[in-house]
Amino acid sequence: MPRRMSEPSDTSLLSGSLGGIVLMIGASVVLIFQHSTAKYLSADLSVLEIVFFRTITALLFFLPWIFRSGLAIFHTQRIGLHMCRAVLQTLSAFGFFIALAVTPLATVTALQFTTPIFAVLIGIVVLGEQVSVRRWSAIIAGFIGTVIIIRPDAASFEWGTLLVLGSALSWAGAINIIKTLGRTDSSVTITAYMYLLMTPITLVAALFDWTWPTLEQYGWLIAIGLSGAFAHILMAEALRRAPTHVVSPFEFFRLIWATLIGIFIFGDPPDLFVWTGGLIVMASVSYIAWREHRLSLATKAEAR
Repeated sequence: MPRRMSEPSDTSLLSGSLGGIVLMIGASVVLIFQHSTAKYLSADLSVLEIVFFRTITALLFFLPWIFRSGLAIFHTQRIGLHMCRAVLQTLSAFGFFIALAVTPLATVTALQFTTPIFAVLIGIVVLGEQVSVRRWSAIIAGFIGTVIIIRPDAASFEWGTLLVLGSALSWAGAINIIKTLGRTDSSVTITAYMYLLMTPITLVAALFDWTWPTLEQYGWLIAIGLSGAFAHILMAEALRRAPTHVVSPFEFFRLIWATLIGIFIFGDPPDLFVWTGGLIVMASVSYIAWREHRLSLATKAEAR
């Protein structure tokens, strides 16, 4: 029987998924470049300053899209939520980059995978979302993996682990605000307010510990900002081409790159606890993404 024109071929579906996977792996490479460069610069420059340059560079990168959209993109009835999102994301950035300066790169990367778990928990507590026993099991497994990574005892505890967990929690809060804002505001509006509000906040913080960068350091600071913007574009395109549950497991490549860079550049090889805990956390996050996908399909089917 000939295939109808409206039905996509298996090849096109495979191409879309494969394209999304490749883009997500590419995003993992770009993000680790950003993180390792920030860790390298933190030996000579204030982390607060690094975060400011990262923010303003990304703002300048997105300005053409903002100008092209015109003043209409600034129309919103939720400026308070935009401000809360900017504050949470600023706290997340400061916590994450300070943790990078004092904690092995692979450990920070593994702990950052807890963000979706925190996002689900915030959705339960704040938004009243219903969660099944299966997703609760995934959340508990994710926190077991987190405990394995940080090994909370007096001998192995580092403040950097607490900072990166705080960063993940702040970013999870921002994600829930973004979901709420997405009901009324466009993605361009949300992005524009994020950078426009974060830039002055990070500048004020950076001025308390400012050191004028060298010409070479300016180049690296610009690279940090551009790589962050580029990574977000790659991730957005990956999620556009393939479902979240398909591409999200490939974020784990970040731990592989972080391990290699930690060994060969920073001399910080991760131990078995980081790998074991990281695998458990990533498996938990992947299951949560898969369940979200299944629930989304069920909701769409009921709406028909």
